[in-house]
Amino acid sequence: MSLRRVLIAEYRSNNNSWDNIEIERVAPTGIPHRRPGMRPHPGGFPPPRHQIDDVSAGPPTLLTNASGNIISGQDSYADENERNEVSVKLEVNGELIGWLTSYPPKTPDSDVARAFSAQQLHAIIFIGLVSLIASLVLALGVAPHMLSPFKAILQSVKGLTAHQYKTNLPENRPDEFGELMRHINTLGNTLEAHKNTKSQWLADISHELRTPLTILSGEIELIKAGIRPLDQKQLASFDQEVSRLSLLVEDLYQLSLSDIGGLSYHFSSVDLSQVIAQQSESLAHIFDTKGLTFTFSCPPNITINADHQRLKQLMLNLLVNACEYTDAPGTVELVVSEQPSFVVIIVQDSAPSIAKENTAALFEPLFREDASRRRRTQGAGLGLSISKQIIEAHGGKISASVSSLGGVKITAELPKYFTTDNN
Repeated sequence: MSLRRVLIAEYRSNNNSWDNIEIERVAPTGIPHRRPGMRPHPGGFPPPRHQIDDVSAGPPTLLTNASGNIISGQDSYADENERNEVSVKLEVNGELIGWLTSYPPKTPDSDVARAFSAQQLHAIIFIGLVSLIASLVLALGVAPHMLSPFKAILQSVKGLTAHQYKTNLPENRPDEFGELMRHINTLGNTLEAHKNTKSQWLADISHELRTPLTILSGEIELIKAGIRPLDQKQLASFDQEVSRLSLLVEDLYQLSLSDIGGLSYHFSSVDLSQVIAQQSESLAHIFDTKGLTFTFSCPPNITINADHQRLKQLMLNLLVNACEYTDAPGTVELVVSEQPSFVVIIVQDSAPSIAKENTAALFEPLFREDASRRRRTQGAGLGLSISKQIIEAHGGKISASVSSLGGVKITAELPKYFTTDNN
């Protein structure tokens, strides 16, 4: 308990008076003790002869009443400590009953004290200088090493912003910087692939458009010069080239709609066997005209949940693609098998085939394995790309492989009970 509380308690127990309080019983070392039997002085207690001034136990303390009269202690404390004092009010029920005033000594001015203070000051300065030097060494030595990943990442990001997609950030770091660098490298490779694809797209589309336009332009020039007459044969040639352009534009339109999710799908119960039979019969004369043998096998009454028009488009694309890229005399086979939860559609043809490593690229728009390959008689090489989009929209998957017939084998799987939010 603090001295203040002890003195207030003694004051209250003494009928709210300082008279005859045994200060010796309650006073700590540093406050002069009143000896038993000593009568109070009219202006307080005179300084006793025997005092215990143990500075180590606390600073000299003076107790005065509300009027400022000394009850215990000496007013010489203030002079000795040059008025370096701390005062505390003593109150009872809000009424001032006295003051406790302590006089802590100022900084010792002895030789030992001054030497100790100087030693402490030198130690503090030395420690501060060592800490400053250590901080500078760490900042100059460690900071560049820590900032080097930031600089490399910043440089790569600036390159990506400037359409320079080739990044070569190290990926062997085991920390978060390494993971970020791997992601940036992947992003750069993806953007580079998209850039190359875009350039290839423009080149291929330009080629596909330029060929029929060149033929049309040449034939028109011959007619204008009077070298070739404008007859039914010439009109049929015009119609063929215009049809080629129309097919190209339509394929591009369908593919672009599929990429942006613009193709509409209306799912319902569809007899897949009937769709395949109708498309196969409608294309039979095309295979005969080209000198190809076409066979198909499909179990009856295969019912799936799908879009009827998109299924017709899918089968048309698969069969026309096989017809266009099979040399005569050749063979095209269509085999459909039914599983408990899905249907497998396989279209395979005879030579020419394709390199095994290029089978996945068959579904890329306008893909050509060989630049010298002869131009197709119709379309623009977008059929398989559109077919892939249709298959995926139905929750299925499609793949390509080398056929046992010597050509290409396309395998498509369609779930029977696929449902969508739009359904």
